[in-house]
Amino acid sequence: MKTWTCFCITGLLLLGIIKPTFGQTKFALSLNVAPIYSHTDYHSTLPFPDQNTQSPTTVVTVSSHGLNYMLGLLARYSFSSKWSASTGIWATHGLSGTTHFEINGIAAQIPYHYSHPLTNAYKVPLLVNYQSSTNRLSPYFTIGTSLDFRSVSYVDLEGNGEEVPVKVGKALIITPLVGIGAIYHLKSHLLIVAQPTIQYNVQSHPTYSYYHSYQIGLQMQLMHQF
Repeated sequence: MKTWTCFCITGLLLLGIIKPTFGQTKFALSLNVAPIYSHTDYHSTLPFPDQNTQSPTTVVTVSSHGLNYMLGLLARYSFSSKWSASTGIWATHGLSGTTHFEINGIAAQIPYHYSHPLTNAYKVPLLVNYQSSTNRLSPYFTIGTSLDFRSVSYVDLEGNGEEVPVKVGKALIITPLVGIGAIYHLKSHLLIVAQPTIQYNVQSHPTYSYYHSYQIGLQMQLMHQF
């Protein structure tokens, strides 16, 4: 009888230790939204003569910036109380922007607005997350990359309301992402994440003297743990 009692007590103690470890919620689904500022600038010398300046080559310098917003879904799997991995789908819609360019020293500017409902760029993020504590409010770090797919954009270039389809860039770009913010437990299964993020285009551009392209966003996640 004593042996059985000791066995039961030991079993209860083991359950008390194991339950918090294996009973942790591992899967979560989050709705993502973010305003995004994008910037691109580059310089290129093209082997084409310019009849206006009588130059044997054409030197092009471009600087553009725009305001976008992103909507998406992320699925997260937790390896431990602090480490997790996320993936999903993001759709980024352009709102407005301006492009400044110079061709052999002659400057021009094109403001443009996106209003077509299909002016979207799609991303598949592959992310690793780390929260430094298990407190209700904790710093939250994210590092990873996104697979950025090119899509057709409908842009009103002339400002007359007529939108034309435009394809720019490569069909697929892999872009690193870094985010630093905080995660807050609203309820036992409901969390919110606020994270400034930055993405920088690290692809090779051998035809340009320089090429810089980045996106800065403020990502908000409403997350539900299952």
